[in-house]
Amino acid sequence: MSPKLAAARMLPLALLLAFIGLFSCGPSEEELMLAQLQEELTGANGTIDSLNYTIESSNLLIDEMRARVDSLQHVDAKLLASVQRLNQEVKEWRAVAAEQTRINKQLTAEIERVKREKQADQRTIARLRSQADSLNTTLLDALTDARRKEDRIRRMEVEIGQTRDDLVQMRQAETSVRVYAATEAFLEESGYLKTSRSVGRVFRKSYQLVQRLEPTDSRVQLAAIGQPLRLEGRLKAIVDRYGKLKKGDDYKVSKSDGGVEITFVEEMLAGVDVVAVMEE
Repeated sequence: MSPKLAAARMLPLALLLAFIGLFSCGPSEEELMLAQLQEELTGANGTIDSLNYTIESSNLLIDEMRARVDSLQHVDAKLLASVQRLNQEVKEWRAVAAEQTRINKQLTAEIERVKREKQADQRTIARLRSQADSLNTTLLDALTDARRKEDRIRRMEVEIGQTRDDLVQMRQAETSVRVYAATEAFLEESGYLKTSRSVGRVFRKSYQLVQRLEPTDSRVQLAAIGQPLRLEGRLKAIVDRYGKLKKGDDYKVSKSDGGVEITFVEEMLAGVDVVAVMEE
């Protein structure tokens, strides 16, 4: 299992230990803050339910793709390997979601016990709220990754349905990422980029690609997976339809004379539209 999944599973255990360590009595305001924390945990359970639903949908798609692959005599070997890897990742996300649900139930029961016996001091509650926010962020990231992979599965399903000649023509496009590099203001004015600030994430600015790129646009560049692409200026973020890509996991950046070089390392990004948000 990847380090990110292990961290997502260990964080709720730290929450449980923090609740057991509560001992001091505080004013009624702290009790209200504790009740608010319980509501946030309930919201985390809702996110897990949504993740489970997405995983179930991905499993159905994978089963259908397997049936189609069995009927093809000349299916592309690389696409088959990707389907098998996706199936394993979906199983891992299912195990994490099930474990997370079980631990959240334990936390809810512990909150009820702590509310009856003792009240936490303000610094303990603040620490627990920070940990709960981190847990919710991890779950939301997991849900986003699952949806992104589900979208990739749907596109692969269409590809497998094509003839062998069509697959040969599409291979070059499918091994590259379509990149449109421009400033944040230009991308917003052109209707490609949507920005917002989330209160739940401490006013952190978020981005989202809201319009497909036009392949015939001269500013759209193809970046093959594993091959560097040079961009003029300083890079702020790389964004697809689900939000910001993760530096290090999805792509790498190195400085270049008067600009930067980006290298996409996540194979699941092949064939995806992204915008590179550059500084003014």
